[in-house]
Amino acid sequence: MENLYYIDNHTHGAFGINFNFASYDETKFLLKELYKRNIRGICPTLVGDKAQNIQKQLALFKKIKNEQMSEVQDEALILGVHLEGTFLSPQKPGIQDKTFFKTPSVKNFKELVQDYIDIIKIVTLAPEEDIDLIDYLNEINIKTQAGHTLSENLKNCRAATHQFNAMPQIHHRYPSITLEALNRDDVYCEIIADLVHCSFDILKLFLKVKPKDKVLFISDSLPCAHYRNDIIFCNKKINPSGKDDNGTIAGSNKTLDEICKNLISQKLLNREDIENFAFLNQIKYLNPKTSEIDILNRKKLC
Repeated sequence: MENLYYIDNHTHGAFGINFNFASYDETKFLLKELYKRNIRGICPTLVGDKAQNIQKQLALFKKIKNEQMSEVQDEALILGVHLEGTFLSPQKPGIQDKTFFKTPSVKNFKELVQDYIDIIKIVTLAPEEDIDLIDYLNEINIKTQAGHTLSENLKNCRAATHQFNAMPQIHHRYPSITLEALNRDDVYCEIIADLVHCSFDILKLFLKVKPKDKVLFISDSLPCAHYRNDIIFCNKKINPSGKDDNGTIAGSNKTLDEICKNLISQKLLNREDIENFAFLNQIKYLNPKTSEIDILNRKKLC
């Protein structure tokens, strides 16, 4: 039987490795471990941090990506970086440290990423905080995603980050970004389908409402995935379940392949669904270069 393959647009790490602090060797190790699990491409996802730390990691991921493009290797391909921190709402920080948050503006973005703008693929931001960043990023083909937000609407964001989580609950009388993202057929929605971040029933409802070509399964995996000890994430202690001491969910303790296989075993989805939601839709959304698609296809055929 043909294997399933995956692309994860939103992962903070696994196997005890945190993308915000990972060294070259740690990143290479993690990419190889993910490849063994048929995760063929990823967007390493960075939470809010000091600008110099963000820039250090962007430089690292750019270096590794350049190496990957020159020689096909048995490791998950870095398709670009997902910046989830910095431009979020202080009212919806989730587990993140809001002392690092800044207003979403072109000026603040350029100061943050410096010379590494070409490695950025996705930026999550709070639309209600935005000055001029959304339109700028759309113009230069960086994906804008609404997340960690209290906004009533998406503005010009192209997608929603981890639908239902760190955004308003749906109310039957009031507008919300959560409802708009669910209803709009032209908007992609990430969703953490681990049945922890979203219940079985809400996932079923989501999959009935969203067009099948706009569903993006993600892991939002933390370093605690495939790691038995507590970790430090966003300056907080996180236990192996992916929660802090107060029970706040910080992210998933599963990698994307595990999440998808569980949904098949639960008989919620079939293999064709998983291929669409966890691989093909990601390619359509991320719109990788031809050379990147060639590498992904070669890996898929291995």
